[in-house]
Amino acid sequence: MSDTVEKSKLVMFKDGDKFKLAYRVALQFIDPYPANWQVYVDAANGDVLKSFNAVNNDGPTTGSGYGVLGDSKTLNTYLSAGYYYLFDTTKPMNGVIETYTAQNGSSLPGAYSVDSNNAWTSSSQGADVDANYYAGKVYDYYLNTHGRNSFDNAGASISSTVHYSYKYNNAFWNGSQMVYGDGDGVQFRPLSGALDVVAHELTHAVTERTAGLNYSYQSGALNESMSDVFGYFLDPNDWLMGEDVYTPGTAGDGLRSLSNPKLYGQPDNMSGYVNTSSDNGGVHTNSGIPNKAAYNTITAIGKAKAEKIYYRALTRYMTPTTNFSGARAALLSATADLYGSTSAEYTAVKTAWTNVGVN
Repeated sequence: MSDTVEKSKLVMFKDGDKFKLAYRVALQFIDPYPANWQVYVDAANGDVLKSFNAVNNDGPTTGSGYGVLGDSKTLNTYLSAGYYYLFDTTKPMNGVIETYTAQNGSSLPGAYSVDSNNAWTSSSQGADVDANYYAGKVYDYYLNTHGRNSFDNAGASISSTVHYSYKYNNAFWNGSQMVYGDGDGVQFRPLSGALDVVAHELTHAVTERTAGLNYSYQSGALNESMSDVFGYFLDPNDWLMGEDVYTPGTAGDGLRSLSNPKLYGQPDNMSGYVNTSSDNGGVHTNSGIPNKAAYNTITAIGKAKAEKIYYRALTRYMTPTTNFSGARAALLSATADLYGSTSAEYTAVKTAWTNVGVN
């Protein structure tokens, strides 16, 4: 860098509510990349107070970071005014995929997740990394597998807020964006760290814009089940939900199991249906019945066929009041459309629901 130009000037630098005497050092060069680095150095102790490249290279770029589980991920980010944002503009959508942090508060959406060097490697950034990365994965799945452009099929932005509240053991879709707690470290680690959790919550957004399943009793349990099933379609390595973030001190468990709902206190047949007014009529309990029917279907005909049937049933045949029997009918109609009413697939779907006591 023999062509580097160095300049310095003594200035007053505002550091929060305080002013410090600092040297503003300008480093200018064109090789190995165009740069006009502005570096503020504390005149008293030599600490670097701030640095940024003033050459305007704003726009989409690529960074990297570590997720909640410490795995490395490549990130589509955006450079603006010397800072990098989890702001993915690479998708063929009208909006963007963006991530905010609530900074352990409850104001939504919060502040944009930002980084100074596009290396999102701090342990505190893992939730931010996964929220943005997995939202992109869910977007890609719905587009590439079902031709659906974002949750509204009109290319809407997918916004996520992480670090919501303090030790918050939940994640949710609030009607306009995703929200993730950090967990308390015992029951959960940061909930955006599980692809099936992200897929589950964003599928609630798809359901909201399609079938609109009422969130109570059987239609509500079906709403929960559809989110679990699509969570599996995106993360088909096992039949558990949320295993990557649930009880980090206990290996191999999850929130729910599609293959064995009873393992986590859910019924797997109408004979065990729980009549209750709590939890909106047992939506997180009785979802085990349609979950088991989905497991029966997938193991009989395979994931590729099952996911097409489930998407078609959700988006074309289910309505806000669809109950378990209605779900069976919707799935059979979707199967007939795709494979015929005399097909092996039709028989498999019919049997899958008969075996959980739904006719």
